[in-house]
Amino acid sequence: MPYQQKINLLDLDSSKLTQKISELALPVFTTKQIYQWIFQKHVLDFDLMTNISQKNRLILKQHFQINNIKDQKKITDQDNTQKYTLTLEDNHKIEMVSLPEKKYHTLCVSSQCGCPLNCQYCVTGLTGFQRDLKRSEILLQLLLALQDNQNINHIVFMGMGEPLLNVNQVLNAIKDITNPQKFNFSKRKITVSTSGIITGIQTLIQKNISLNLALSIGHPVAEKRRFIMPVEKNNPLKKIIPLLKEYLKIHNRKLTLEYTLLKGFNDQETTISELVNIAKFLSAKINLINLNPHPLIKYQPISGPEIIKIKKYIENQRVSVTIRYKKGHKINAGCGQLATSKDR
Repeated sequence: MPYQQKINLLDLDSSKLTQKISELALPVFTTKQIYQWIFQKHVLDFDLMTNISQKNRLILKQHFQINNIKDQKKITDQDNTQKYTLTLEDNHKIEMVSLPEKKYHTLCVSSQCGCPLNCQYCVTGLTGFQRDLKRSEILLQLLLALQDNQNINHIVFMGMGEPLLNVNQVLNAIKDITNPQKFNFSKRKITVSTSGIITGIQTLIQKNISLNLALSIGHPVAEKRRFIMPVEKNNPLKKIIPLLKEYLKIHNRKLTLEYTLLKGFNDQETTISELVNIAKFLSAKINLINLNPHPLIKYQPISGPEIIKIKKYIENQRVSVTIRYKKGHKINAGCGQLATSKDR
């Protein structure tokens, strides 16, 4: 069977893999053996799965693949942030970032090659969109980080792309990440960031999926938001906010409002006051993100004292607020900096 026709084993759920194993006349316990090698030992090569017979390994290699990443490069910032650039099977590239915390790392994963939303403060959107990632390509990001001995404890879907535009593949990946037989992560340690895709949020409600969500606001006023986030046109805040209210009532999870500060555009006190009103309505916390500047972005960050002033103002309104301090921005691994275009 030609290489390109092989099934990526990571794209199959347990029942489908077991069915394929049965069709190949392999022992029924082969699925469990494979899972132990992949998800416990992070081994992605059938030849290294030594408790499977050589004959059966050959059969598996003829029909399946696991790691179809063609190339992997890693660079490290002085704060120990690590950015990986992965070349996929069709030569498209994605990036993921391992962010150091005190006792563990948070892995920021991508859900698309590029991004179609064209947010004006994000390099990913400004450099175009290629395609959605498959379930296997999302899972491989975590597996390759673990294989590289990264102590990953939290996962955030905040890399390249809009997760809720690829909602089915993202949900399939999260199902595997939280599966006790696979990665066994707690759902509470996974956060999905979205610019507000109505159909995606509706899917979460219809399928009764409980997730930690983070909503990128950009600007709390619709006409201003549309100027920097074209997604506002078809996914307006006036529809997103009540929909999120409904979702949060069902699942009782804390929502985060991600707010990237752009000097002279969304940092005025009246604008922050509107942001606070949204946070109060949704019982959400606010995460302030000072813009990471880039030649492709026409906006500038605000000063350090200004962001502290805004934080204090929000606190005085009795709304929970944090500041996302810069990590990895010197290697273009910061928020809004991920891109693999030649134009970056």
